[in-house]
Amino acid sequence: MFLPDQSFCLHFLTALPKKPTFLKVAETTATSVTLTWESGNTEPVSYYLVQYRSKSPDNGFQEINGVASTRYSISGLSPFSEYEFRVLASNSIGRGPPSSIVEIRTGEQAPSSPPLHVRARLLSSTTILVEWEPPEESNGQLQGYRIYYSSEPNDRLSSWQTHNINDSKFTSITGLMPNITYSLRMLGFTSMGDGPLSDVLQIKTQHG
Repeated sequence: MFLPDQSFCLHFLTALPKKPTFLKVAETTATSVTLTWESGNTEPVSYYLVQYRSKSPDNGFQEINGVASTRYSISGLSPFSEYEFRVLASNSIGRGPPSSIVEIRTGEQAPSSPPLHVRARLLSSTTILVEWEPPEESNGQLQGYRIYYSSEPNDRLSSWQTHNINDSKFTSITGLMPNITYSLRMLGFTSMGDGPLSDVLQIKTQHG
C-alpha cells in the first residue's frame, strides 16, 4: 500500500494548477480596479499572477507576479477606458492556464486637459464665432463646454461672462460691444466636474 500511495502523491504534486474560477470585479474607480476570484484548486498554490491590458487587439497583457491572496487591486489605469483581466495560479511546477477574461470600463473623471485649438473670428461688430477641438484627455463622456469672456481680463474669472454649450465644436457669442478687445477662455466638463481652462485668446470686435 505504501508504494502506490507514494506514487499517487508524487504524481499529484507534479501537476500544474488548474485555472482560477469566478473572477469578477469587486470595485471600480476612474483609475483602479479590485478583482476577486476563487482558487479553483484543492491543493494550495504558491501564488497568483494577474494579467491585464487595455482592450485592443494590438495590446499585450501586462503581468503582476507573486499575488498571495484571491483579492487584488490594480491602480494607475486610465479613466473611462476598457480593460481585460485574467488570473493564473502557479505552484512549484509552473503556472497553470488562465482564468476566463473579465472586461470592465473604468469610471469617469473631470477632463485633465483643456479644449484644443481654440480660435475665434468676427461675424459682425457684436458677434464672434468660436471653434475648438475636444480635450485630448476628456476622461469621460463630455457633457459640454463653458466659455468665459470679458473686456476686463484682469478681473477675477468669477466676474467674467459665461456661455455654456452642449457637446459641440463651435458656437457664436452675441451682444458684444463694438470696437472692444475681449479675452476668452474655455473648458470642457463631464458628469464628474470641470476640466482645466484653455489659454487666454483675445479678439477685437469691429467698429459699429
